[in-house]
Amino acid sequence: MEDKNHNLATRAALINALLFPGWGEIYLKRYKRGILIIAAVVAGIASILYSILQATLKILRIAPFKKGTVTVAGVVNLAIDAARSIDFSYYFLILSSLIILWIASIFDAYHLGKQAIAKSDSDSPSPAAETAPPEK
Repeated sequence: MEDKNHNLATRAALINALLFPGWGEIYLKRYKRGILIIAAVVAGIASILYSILQATLKILRIAPFKKGTVTVAGVVNLAIDAARSIDFSYYFLILSSLIILWIASIFDAYHLGKQAIAKSDSDSPSPAAETAPPEK
C-alpha cells in the first residue's frame, strides 16, 4: 500500500509539472524553487506579449484605425502583423528557453519526488523491526 502511495505522489508531482512548470515543485513543498521557476516562465511569456504589444502600438501610430472602423478581424490582423514584424530570433530564444525550463522542471519534480520517497522510507521503521521479538 505504501508503494502505491509513493507512486501516486510521484505521479502527482509529474502531472503538476506537466501542467505548468514549477507546480510539481510546489506540490512537493519546495516553494522557493517552484516560485522561481514559475516567475521565470511568467517573465518569458510577459516578455513575448510585451514585444507584440509594442509592435502593435508602433503599427497603430503609423496607420491608425479610422473612427468607427475598428473590428475584431482588424485587431487580430493588426496583432498578426505586429508579431510578423518582430525578430523571430528573439521569439526562438525565449521559447526555447521556456521549453528547456519546462523539461528541466519535469525532471526536477520527478527527482524531488524520488528523494521524498527515499527519505520517508529511511525515516519509517522497517516492518521486520516492528514484528521482531525484543532481544534479551
